[in-house]
Amino acid sequence: MNLVVAKRALGLLSIGLGIVAVVAPRRVADTLGLKADETAVSAFGAREIASGSGLLSPVKPGPWFWTRVGGDVMDLAALGRAINRDNPRRHLAAVAAGMVAVIAVIDTWMAVHALLDKRENARAAT
Repeated sequence: MNLVVAKRALGLLSIGLGIVAVVAPRRVADTLGLKADETAVSAFGAREIASGSGLLSPVKPGPWFWTRVGGDVMDLAALGRAINRDNPRRHLAAVAAGMVAVIAVIDTWMAVHALLDKRENARAAT
């Protein structure tokens, strides 16, 4: 998969997930058994929309990939707290955490790849 296609796919995924979190934060929290208030879930959604919009914009994607990596860490921390014996929805939270972990690996790979491309282009220009 080339960088442009991956960037577009991740951007659209971010915006879609962000919209769901902003429009229905209580439902997202309840589905995963998160003990987070609606404002926190909405803020996570707004972050997703912002990073997705950045990836779809014509600017270089590097910083937006790193924004996604940071967001992935935040998401994993929140989901990690939801994977405990007291949460009857812990299995859904675990599945969501697994999906976020896979996406985090992709985001990190893309961010590093964009950084290496930037350095290579800078060397070629000198």
